Amino acid sequence: MRGYEWALGCAASFVMMAGPASGQVPMIGQFVAEASCFATPSIRSDNNPGRIVTEPGRSYDLIGRNAVPGSHYLIQVPGADPERRWVPYGCGRVNDGTSSAGLGKPNAKGREERDAYVLAASWHPAFCETRPRRADCRSGGEAAHGFSLHGLWPQPRGREYCGVPAAIRAADEAGRWRDLPPVEISETTRKALARVMPGTVSQLDRHEYWTHGTCFSGDADAYFVQSIRLIDELNASPIRALFEGSIGRELSASDIRAAFDAAFGRGAGSRVLLDCESDGAGRRLAGELRISLRGVLGEGASLGTLILAGDPLQPGCRAGRVDAPGFG
Repeated sequence: MRGYEWALGCAASFVMMAGPASGQVPMIGQFVAEASCFATPSIRSDNNPGRIVTEPGRSYDLIGRNAVPGSHYLIQVPGADPERRWVPYGCGRVNDGTSSAGLGKPNAKGREERDAYVLAASWHPAFCETRPRRADCRSGGEAAHGFSLHGLWPQPRGREYCGVPAAIRAADEAGRWRDLPPVEISETTRKALARVMPGTVSQLDRHEYWTHGTCFSGDADAYFVQSIRLIDELNASPIRALFEGSIGRELSASDIRAAFDAAFGRGAGSRVLLDCESDGAGRRLAGELRISLRGVLGEGASLGTLILAGDPLQPGCRAGRVDAPGFG
C-alpha cells in the first residue's frame, strides 16, 4: 500500500503544481546533482523553505520535469518540508532511461550531433564559501586568475563514462577521486591545468576526465588543452572584468547575458546559465557560469564562435552576489 499511496501523492502534487498553461511530465530514475543549486517548491518563486540546496555527487529520486520545452526537474529531497523540489536542468544529470534534457539535437539523418559541449566556469570564492575545508579552498578561494575551470562536458546530458570500467565509475560516483587512475597528460598541460583548475589538489581533474573527458574525441591531453584554452579566452574577455568589478554586490543573470552579447555577439547571452550557491549566512552567491558551445574544438574555433553556435539555455538563478576571496 505504501508504494500505491506514494504514487497517489505524486499524482496529486502534479495536479496542484500544474498551472493552466503548463504541465508536468512524469519521470522515474535518479537525478545526480553536479552543483549546489537552490531546490524550491515552485518554479515561479525563489521561496526556499529550509534553504534546501542540492549536494554535488548526491543522487535524488526523480519524479518528473516541467512540460516541453522544459527547464526544471522535480526531485524528492528527504527531510525537506516539502520534500518535492524543483531544480534547473543545468544542476545535474538524470539516469532514467526515458528523457534527459540535454543540449544535443538530431541532425538531418536523425543521429545526435557529437560536437556540443557545456563549459562550466566557476567563481572560486563562492565555491569555497560553502566548502572551507576543501584542500583548494584553504586560501579562501583566491580568484587571481578569474574564473576557474570546473569542466568541459560533451553533450547531450548523459554522455558520460565512455568506455570506463565499472570499478572506476563506481569509485568516481562514490566520490573517491583519489582512487581514480591519474590522468596521463604532459607536464606543460599539467602546470597550465593547475593554474586554471584549483581543484586539481582535490583530484577534480581525475573526476572530470573519467566522467566527461572519456567522451571527448581525443586523448586526455587534447581534452584538457582545449578546456584550458576556452577558460583562458573567457578570462581574457570583458566577462571577467564584469565579475571582478561586481565583487561585493549582486549581479543578475540578465546583466551577465547582456555582457555576453556585448562581448561575443548578439545571442551569446542566451547560451549562458547562471548557477548560484547558498552560504551559511543566507546569501545567494553567483557560483558558476554554464556556457553552451557547439563546434569542432580541435580546429581552434574561438570561444565566441563556439558560443554563438551553441544551443540556448535557461538563464538559471535570477541573480547572485559576487563573493570576494576569503570567508564571511
